[in-house]
Amino acid sequence: MNHKKDMKEAAVIDIDSNALKMRISQLKKGRIVDIDRLERPIRVGHEVFTDGRISFESLRELSSLLRGYSEIMKEYGVGKYRVVATTALREAANRAYILDQLKIQNGMTVEVLEEDQEKTLIYDRALELLEEEQKKDEKTNALIAYIGAGTIGLCVFEGEQAVFTQNIPMGSLKLHEMLGSIRNLTGDYHTVVEEYLDTVINRAAIPFQKGPVSKLVLTGGCIRLIARLCSVKPSRGCFELEAKKLRALFKAVCSMPQEKAALTYKISEEDAELLFSSLAIIIHLLGFATSEKIVFMQAELWDTLIQHMLVPKSRSKYLDRVCESALSCAREVAAAYRCNAVHSECIRNYACKIFDRMKGAHGLDRRKRLLLELASILHESGYYVAARQHHISSFDLIKDTGIYGMTDEEMLIAACVARYNEFDVPDFDSPLLRDLSVKNRLVVSKLVAIFRLANALDKSHRQKLGEIKARVQGNRLLISAKSDANLYLEKWAFEQCAPFFQEVFGYHPELSIKSPLV
Repeated sequence: MNHKKDMKEAAVIDIDSNALKMRISQLKKGRIVDIDRLERPIRVGHEVFTDGRISFESLRELSSLLRGYSEIMKEYGVGKYRVVATTALREAANRAYILDQLKIQNGMTVEVLEEDQEKTLIYDRALELLEEEQKKDEKTNALIAYIGAGTIGLCVFEGEQAVFTQNIPMGSLKLHEMLGSIRNLTGDYHTVVEEYLDTVINRAAIPFQKGPVSKLVLTGGCIRLIARLCSVKPSRGCFELEAKKLRALFKAVCSMPQEKAALTYKISEEDAELLFSSLAIIIHLLGFATSEKIVFMQAELWDTLIQHMLVPKSRSKYLDRVCESALSCAREVAAAYRCNAVHSECIRNYACKIFDRMKGAHGLDRRKRLLLELASILHESGYYVAARQHHISSFDLIKDTGIYGMTDEEMLIAACVARYNEFDVPDFDSPLLRDLSVKNRLVVSKLVAIFRLANALDKSHRQKLGEIKARVQGNRLLISAKSDANLYLEKWAFEQCAPFFQEVFGYHPELSIKSPLV
């Protein structure tokens, strides 16, 4: 096929839990236009959610489909593509073997996205659609809920920033696979499902807001089917439904056997299974919002991925939004654990100034700077558990905290950084760091060296130094400030932390204080 030279093609292949999808798009006159979309059903989600692993029969089918997709990409002259996978491959016990065989048989490197990576890409697109739909001066708080085959993602936005995020390991397909065996044992199956969902959704209360959100936004694989059943044609991938209409549809689906539902709504029995599960989840989510009008959005994982490939500048803006929301979420978590916000912001400010001045020595990127900021904001969260060994409690809390856009490994790095005070330094061979690669152990050491120095500068929690200046001179890092306060505690802590900083970077830190009266 011939294409004009000014057109660029890109493709995303999504190995979903119950479908293998491919989207090929091009950039045409500044707009992303779809060339082709393909979707084939697969059973990897069914296998993983019941047996914990993907069979080699499914692997061979998947490999064959991927070969076909690869040929189609060649026909369209696709220059760049990404192959991503989500819950099913993420949870498969034999994931490493499957990925290895796909690489050998198809020459494709499959990226298995972590939950937060996957959901953040979807939320970003949903937020764009939401901003297009609402008035410019309308900044309502909204809960964006992604209903996937294997997971439910929840994210609260206040304006353009996320303030809370959580992933629930339960989706429409997984719910069916877990409880489907009970269906034939009772005529009141929907009550069983409702009671189970109450334990996994309603118990995951959103703690960082005053009451329910004003708007509930739903997205996921069920959106198109529900729109069709409710006789709604989505406008620009978005439509509204009254909550009472959803409750009526759920009541109707509950009252009929699965086979009858398939005939009534002219859908497959598999879709009828997922329709019931999806609606059951949605009904539970209705309680989180005050509005009776629910917003449905067709925001998909590949929307943002395609945009990043065809419009590279969009990735930088995306990363900026992730950074802002991550910090916002961290501050909400810190407030819930009653951290001293003024002290934490002071430490964050000092740490960023030292990080920026030492850029030539540490070689770390903006993402690692963000981890330093998260550690600074959350480092006192352990006091909520106990004052004794609070830094260890901080480590435990931070590593398991969901922060917008952050991977599990990144949160482990942030937790390790927050774990160290002036009395302790990282040991490469310690049990604390053994789950990290050697590369990331080095990252932890560098960030700890900076964090401990910044933390020492406000040891009294009284911000005696105010604004500081940092500069590198020869083999010294000179930190200066103006203050007439008693700084013996800060100077003592600074001296405790200086040797490790010099060991890591080869620069000797020096603190210079001038009185503003001079």
